[in-house]
Amino acid sequence: MNIVQVGQLLTIASGFDRFITVDRITTEAWFLVLKDVDFEEAKDATVAHFIGPRAKETFAVRHILEAVTDKARLSPAAIEVDVRSAKARLLIDKSWPSNKVLPENIREALFTLRDTEKRAAAQRFAFDELEGDPIDPGDIGKDVP
Repeated sequence: MNIVQVGQLLTIASGFDRFITVDRITTEAWFLVLKDVDFEEAKDATVAHFIGPRAKETFAVRHILEAVTDKARLSPAAIEVDVRSAKARLLIDKSWPSNKVLPENIREALFTLRDTEKRAAAQRFAFDELEGDPIDPGDIGKDVP
């Protein structure tokens, strides 16, 4: 999505909620988060928010991200991957059918775990990219006579 489309998205949202600000700063901030999201999916998520059960919640960029992520995780292949992942993390019983959508609380826990793991991996990668020699651990872990 480009920055003009983000502005259009905020304008649509402001039609539902008069407290949503459509200005340059808000548009640029939302663009930083939504630049890789498809405009039509984001627009659908925006409208769905305002006519759905969460309509009383203050609309935020996270609502779009959650909706787009949820939509992407409902294909048969994604459901099977999620079930396998949840079983491996012992979030569900091993007898759970591989084609059955996980309960909402398990899906949220799985999303949180994956996000935490991605962030940790990114931090480790950034640490590995530091210039210079690795830190000398000294005598830690070595046998002392």
